[in-house]
Amino acid sequence: MTSVKGFIVNALAGTGGVTFLPRLMAGRATVFMLHRFDCPEVGVRGHDLGFLRQALGYLRRNNYELISLRELYGRLVHDAYSVRREVAFTIDDGYFDHAQVASPIFAEFDCPVTTFVTTGFLDQQFWFWWDQIEFIFESARRPAISVGVGDKTLQYQMNGPGKRAESIADFTDYCKTLKTEERLQAIALLAEVAEVEMPRKPPARYAPMTWEALRVAEQQGMEFGPHTVTHPILSQTSDEQSAREVTQSWEKLRRESKNPVPVFCYPNGRFLDFSEREIRIVRQAGLCGAVSGEPGYFDRGQVMKDADEGFRARRFAFPDNMTDLIQYVSGIERAKQLLRREA
Repeated sequence: MTSVKGFIVNALAGTGGVTFLPRLMAGRATVFMLHRFDCPEVGVRGHDLGFLRQALGYLRRNNYELISLRELYGRLVHDAYSVRREVAFTIDDGYFDHAQVASPIFAEFDCPVTTFVTTGFLDQQFWFWWDQIEFIFESARRPAISVGVGDKTLQYQMNGPGKRAESIADFTDYCKTLKTEERLQAIALLAEVAEVEMPRKPPARYAPMTWEALRVAEQQGMEFGPHTVTHPILSQTSDEQSAREVTQSWEKLRRESKNPVPVFCYPNGRFLDFSEREIRIVRQAGLCGAVSGEPGYFDRGQVMKDADEGFRARRFAFPDNMTDLIQYVSGIERAKQLLRREA
């Protein structure tokens, strides 16, 4: 099935789609969202570096315009409906591998990339809650764990193929439904019942980039935007905290970075994770836009009709194979969207 899909996608992206696909993409750009990058020396499992190079090479050879997020927003006024083949890359959170591993690869292909950093993470004030969950389950020596959280009792088996990975995914999904304080309490309880001592600073695999590493990556061409101070789900915060998370992260980045990108990135990034309140706060902070984690194209036409669309711009998760990559950047995914609407 995969080979058949690949054949069809390659045929359409080549001569078969040369006439109609560019027209479907008029006024639209593909923005990719990435997170961790393979770094086996410290146990990081992320985007395959060989495939990243393959993807960037493909885009260069096929004359896609690799554009920065800054320029993408800058073109809104004058190039709303131009037929271009624009692709932008973004990275979320601010881990060490973003600066040390990813930045040189993007520089190798002269490809702009914007990394959204959680400033409190770089200040080493905390480490991310989902990494703490992974650390606990992977460090637990007990064969089974039972956690009573609120009115629920969550039970996990540690032994058996894939059991720990399943447990990590389940507990992480559950924690996404909790408010910040409840989530932290649930993780602390998990560590207690699993008999795992939590380090104050993140182990090497979960470490942030340093501010100095950020500045080195900046010299290589990587740009940086704000991603809050502590990475909360903003829709679950008070008015005061939401404003603080946006404005203080932007102010900190302006102090530490030479030329930060005035585009915000919402933590988690689903439409239910932020609201009109956050859009208003981001505007008031002097930022020109914001990106979400919802899948879809960056649509200039929609932004021209409704300026708020530029403050909830969509991104595609970066795929792990060429067939899906070509499907997104060529416009085949856009054609599928239109066909689904007609069905």
